Amino acid sequence: MFGNLKIKSLEKPLVDTLITVGTFIVSTGFCFALECLDVEDLNYIIIYVLGILFTAVFTNGTLYSSVLSMVSVLGYNFFFAEPKFAFRLSDRMYIFTFMLMFAVGITVSLITSELKHKMARINELNVEKEKLKSEAEREKLKATLLRSISHDLRTPLTTIKNGAELIVENPDMDKRDRDEILGDISSKSMWMIGLVENLLSLTRIDSEKLTVKKSPEALEEIIPQAVRNVDGIIGNRKIHYDMPAELLLIPMDATLIIQTISNILTNAVRHTKDDGNIWIKVWSTGNDAVFRFTNDGDPISEKDLPHIFEMYYTSGDRGGVGIGLAICELIVTAHGGKIRAENTEDNKVSFEFNLPVKEDDNG
Repeated sequence: MFGNLKIKSLEKPLVDTLITVGTFIVSTGFCFALECLDVEDLNYIIIYVLGILFTAVFTNGTLYSSVLSMVSVLGYNFFFAEPKFAFRLSDRMYIFTFMLMFAVGITVSLITSELKHKMARINELNVEKEKLKSEAEREKLKATLLRSISHDLRTPLTTIKNGAELIVENPDMDKRDRDEILGDISSKSMWMIGLVENLLSLTRIDSEKLTVKKSPEALEEIIPQAVRNVDGIIGNRKIHYDMPAELLLIPMDATLIIQTISNILTNAVRHTKDDGNIWIKVWSTGNDAVFRFTNDGDPISEKDLPHIFEMYYTSGDRGGVGIGLAICELIVTAHGGKIRAENTEDNKVSFEFNLPVKEDDNG
């Protein structure tokens, strides 16, 4: 009996070690393949970060993903930085890139580990309420979690990558421009952390009720911040604004509402052509502030429309992982509002939600 326990106690660290080593080998091999295709070497950072993310999800704790972060930095230096097959630590630009890569790797591993623990707690509660869940359902949830994290981290990671490329490729860059890029990298990193904190807030849900802390916020500050959050993926799409001329203060948890708007805009961008249009309209009815987001992309299919806000619901023609819009509904409902989606008569897609302008006694 004790022998079996000892074997099992050694088995998990061995498996985690094999996963970590195997992930590094696969990531490096994939980078070598990209090198043969003359792909820019700074793109390899994303490959290694995804490897770190995979390791953080499928191993126990943050030790293995943290070690892989360090090894990935050294591997990138040794295999792909000039001169190759030697460690180069004298160039300040490369040192900055390596420090950035290591910081992103550690951040991703810590966030993923924490989110994994929170999701495990949610699973335990669901098991108590529903008695049992099959092993297949738990594996599906884990796979969905991995895909959703990868999706939600893609935009800020791309911004960080592009900023690093600009600094590395332009060593004589003006200090003001460099500081602006570093500031953007810092802000996107903070936004990435804030995004995951919003996801972690879902652990406070009990009977689909989310705890929010409201304070009066100016509409003219909320919308621009949400648009900035998705600026890196807008491309050539045009955003049209129809906003109230007067100052509109709305009781809300600003961070969560900005995340809601960002999720809706991300969904709109994903389903709008690069030269398409997105319309943002906000108005007050006296009792509510109404937010409407319209895009000229493909309509939502009739079979998907009733399920568009369900957690983990996916469809073949809309794509996604079924988490962003579900979070939107939870946040809006927690604020005392409602959210809806529809196909308009002029072949556009519209998402609309309302927030009470006047707080009730429980606000």
